Amino acid sequence: MDISLRLYKGIVYVPTSHRVEGRGFHVTKAPVTSAPVEQTENLRQAILAALARGNPPISLNETRATLSDSKNSAILRATQAKSWYVLDRQTKGLWGLVEKDGLYQIRVDQPTEIRGWHEDKSKRIQFPPGTAIEDVIDRLIAMIQACVRE
Repeated sequence: MDISLRLYKGIVYVPTSHRVEGRGFHVTKAPVTSAPVEQTENLRQAILAALARGNPPISLNETRATLSDSKNSAILRATQAKSWYVLDRQTKGLWGLVEKDGLYQIRVDQPTEIRGWHEDKSKRIQFPPGTAIEDVIDRLIAMIQACVRE
């Protein structure tokens, strides 16, 4: 399981993360759930909705079509950002919630100097086996809300 979260203009956007068949990576598409960052319960529901959607498979051909039409991407439509450049520069934070073999991780991305984002591995949080998803979500929400206060 792999979901991504983007904090943009006070709203957290959680697109559906599709698993590319046979390739080991994900692309984001609609639907995109969102919630104002200060509305903790609505934010929790947006994260739970993304987890419930899971990572539906997508073919390599569909992936190519999605990537080639990036100017019309679900996240650009949801945020109403005029371009990827504007979206990236005005995004306050990016997080990933990853589950593999029952182990959860929260990953934190940082903007690169030129353009784009990369994971800051020093901020990665690995939860011990048996950690309840509710506890992981609580920690993730606390991290996102703390980012707003910084």
